[in-house]
Amino acid sequence: MRVALFATCVNDALYPSTAVATVRLLERLGVIVDFPAAQTCCGQPQYNTGYRRETEPLVHRMARAFEGYDHVVTPSGSCVAMIRDNYPR
Repeated sequence: MRVALFATCVNDALYPSTAVATVRLLERLGVIVDFPAAQTCCGQPQYNTGYRRETEPLVHRMARAFEGYDHVVTPSGSCVAMIRDNYPR
């Protein structure tokens, strides 16, 4: 199985060991992990503070960065909620 890792901006800046641990766990389970270089912030901070139009470019960039993957794994529930619940809007 091949998955993409969405490390998230918060994990990258404050808890980088979380992403490293996620990769180690997945690889130990036999999963091939890719890290799309084009990924960026999901836009949650902007969206939640009312800058919804300004979030749209991030939404499109993230969609392009992760297209083609069957699964995307992230160690951040709030970023998943942003993508799953708010991107369709």
